[in-house]
Amino acid sequence: MNRIGHYKILFGITIVLLPLIWGCTTTKNTATHRAYHNITSKYNYYFNARESYNNATQRVALGYSYNFSLLLPVSLAGDQQVSGSIGGDMDRAIMKSTDLISKHSISVKPERKRGVQTAKEKEFYNQNEFVHYVREAWLLIGKARVWKAALDEAEMTFEYVLMQFPNTRMWYEASVWLARIDILRKDYVSAEDRLRAISTNRKYPKNKYFTHLLESTWADYYFKQERYDKVPQHLEKALKSVPDRATRLRYTYLLAQLRQRDGKYAQSNKLFKKILRMSPSYEVSFNARVNIASNAQSMGKGSDMKKQLLKMSRDGKNQEYLDQIYYALGNIENKEGNIEKAIEYYKLSARSSVKNNHQKGISYLVLADYYFAKPNYTVSQAYYDSAYRALDQDYPGYQELETKTQNLNRLVENLNVVQHEDSLLRVAAMSPKERDALIADLIKLAREDEERQKREEQEGRDRFAQFQQTQRGRSAQTEGGGWYFYNQSSLSFGLSEFNMKWGRRKLEDNWRRINKRVVASDALTSTDQVTDSTGAPLKVLDNKSREFYLQDLPLNDSLVNISYQKIEEAMFRVGEIYQTLIKDYPEAIKAYNRLLERFPNGSNALQAHYNLYQISRFTENNSEAERYKQLLISKFPTSPYALMLSNPNYVDELRKRESELASHYEETYEQFKKGNYRDAAQRSREGLEMYKDSDHAPKYQFILAQSIGKTGDIRQYKEELSKVVSKYPKADVAKTAADIIVYLDKIELQLATGHMADKVDEGAAQDSLVSLAGYVEPDGKHLFVAVIPKNSPINQLRFNMVSFNVDNFLNLNLSVNSKELTKHINLIVVEPLKNKDEAMEYYRKAVAEQGLMGTLQEKDYSLFVISEENFPIFMEDKSVVDYLNFFTNKYKP
Repeated sequence: MNRIGHYKILFGITIVLLPLIWGCTTTKNTATHRAYHNITSKYNYYFNARESYNNATQRVALGYSYNFSLLLPVSLAGDQQVSGSIGGDMDRAIMKSTDLISKHSISVKPERKRGVQTAKEKEFYNQNEFVHYVREAWLLIGKARVWKAALDEAEMTFEYVLMQFPNTRMWYEASVWLARIDILRKDYVSAEDRLRAISTNRKYPKNKYFTHLLESTWADYYFKQERYDKVPQHLEKALKSVPDRATRLRYTYLLAQLRQRDGKYAQSNKLFKKILRMSPSYEVSFNARVNIASNAQSMGKGSDMKKQLLKMSRDGKNQEYLDQIYYALGNIENKEGNIEKAIEYYKLSARSSVKNNHQKGISYLVLADYYFAKPNYTVSQAYYDSAYRALDQDYPGYQELETKTQNLNRLVENLNVVQHEDSLLRVAAMSPKERDALIADLIKLAREDEERQKREEQEGRDRFAQFQQTQRGRSAQTEGGGWYFYNQSSLSFGLSEFNMKWGRRKLEDNWRRINKRVVASDALTSTDQVTDSTGAPLKVLDNKSREFYLQDLPLNDSLVNISYQKIEEAMFRVGEIYQTLIKDYPEAIKAYNRLLERFPNGSNALQAHYNLYQISRFTENNSEAERYKQLLISKFPTSPYALMLSNPNYVDELRKRESELASHYEETYEQFKKGNYRDAAQRSREGLEMYKDSDHAPKYQFILAQSIGKTGDIRQYKEELSKVVSKYPKADVAKTAADIIVYLDKIELQLATGHMADKVDEGAAQDSLVSLAGYVEPDGKHLFVAVIPKNSPINQLRFNMVSFNVDNFLNLNLSVNSKELTKHINLIVVEPLKNKDEAMEYYRKAVAEQGLMGTLQEKDYSLFVISEENFPIFMEDKSVVDYLNFFTNKYKP
């Protein structure tokens, strides 16, 4: 029967049923109601929802931008690359399904038949939902949410399906989709538990759809964990029941890649050739042919494949794929031992890339590894940096690449400092005439280089324009109409086009500018002086101007000394990077020796000698280790290193001294806490004398200052605090001392009246002095505040406050909120109270209210009122004690 016949029957049924159910609602459950709601929900809602869902998934399958340099993905559901582009269709599917559920759900039980019920009748009666397509709609909503990557919402939907529809097909499908959500979250333990529970259940559906869903999920489970040996067995089962051509092609390609990865080149080629017979897109076909060539080379047939690849490189259709062709040729030459020819092809690959940043990155990475192994760190750094910028974070080994790139960047940065400063010193030592002649030659070279770069950029633009024309032609043939942002191929092309033109740019203001500090020289007059945000003059960036080459020259003794300091520090850091980051000990030895030859008495000479001694010991070069040991003892006899090497008991003596120091300091601090300030001051002076070079020296100095402050001698107190700041500027207590000095300058008259002892706490922090907050006379609107510990049951306490307000101050329309004061203290704030009198009335009743603060003990909380004007000051100052003193004085509770 054709579709028109079906619709006629449907129309007839509807005409018959409508008079019977007119005006009825889903609160009734009869056979007539169920028939009506099933038919209406299917054709008015579910059909449209399903169509939207299918359209979105088909569009993804056909338009997904694959990276053929990596293994293709098993599943695309939940992929961030597609979730945004299909949101419209998936939202429509969810909306239609939601409408279906709200209008056609029947959950009321039908009337029981008299007599004994059969098992089938009991099963029917025990259902939670009596409209089949309502159950289907719930499942569809969950799947659409997974595709949108709304995993939390999807999980709740599928959990609802499990709870409401047990022993149904939907129950099994929802369980598999929950496993997929676990996989996307990398919760592989939960995913395996779910999948094993389903696979061992004999009642799971045996149809093709469910078989494909289950087996592809198993394959994805192993794939995401990189357990690639387990993927093929499930992928082959999924292939037998695959629902569409695009998915079949992706599975076959992935299976071919996995066989290639396992060294099964004949099986891999068989699968790649099968792909060629599936009428794939040109891009898929090309990549399959390149892989066939690569497999053939691995099977000893490289010469034939080399000819085929060279032939492909001359085909104009393959211009955008030249990077992959040259990379494959490079691999063939590399395996045949022709390293120089392979490097040439790898460079051609990187240079020929017009859209495939991943391939460009891999080509750069191969070159970087080659030069790193030579070793030629300066060249390898440039290639590693290019690879790091081209590859995405999902590239295997990306973290290792990032670390190596950063280490080499540090190395080359310091090598460049040495080279740059040496060049500046050399030019600065020239006569003015020689210097001017050199600058003129450099400007000439800069202009020639600029012209060359312009030519190369134009050639690149021409190649890219041709690539754009080719891509747009293909897009017009294959894509048809449709909104741009729903077209995955168009989105991918647009992204690659942007990246080729601009590179990978951070989303920020002025993103087009690589250097935000560039100043157009033609916009400045000779008298202009442009500065940056710090007030420092901006550097001249035009390398075709004479000032560009003169601005950094060290033309006086002071600048010369600074330049030599930069060179020494950079040379030392080069040795450290070789030693600790790159682990190239021969290069580290050379770097330290060059440093010692040039700066034998420099500030890093001691550490360089000791590092050389350490490297010699690590590499078991005992003779060199002994030589560096003797050099350390003879040249630096009083250094810790020399003392440690010359005195076998040095470490034990050092530990004993540290133990004595710790004991002496603890006793000094104990005396201070007990209020024995004179004893604490005396012991602090002893500590400064005996342990002046230790880490405890600033602490002794600070205790001395605080002890003197307790005696009321303000002048000496400030002097001792100043010593803390000047002698130990990097110590933790230095900032505290500086803050106290600032405060003392503000309230010196108050402290001079003899109240300092009451205002200085026995601790050694800013809170030790009278509050700097500066509260104003309380007036106007007020707030009631409860100060509570962080771990208090804040919701219960807020509820208590609300109940208290309803019982006692209903007419004030008060709100109750919570705020964080510090990481240890929360506030409950009641507002608004119109004036001080009303606030105090509220305060007195709150204090008297039994159980208001729940289980908190009185010592664990504080209550007070505060004016709206003083509350921001309190929140900034964060000193509860200081405000309570103010509260007691001003409000007299």
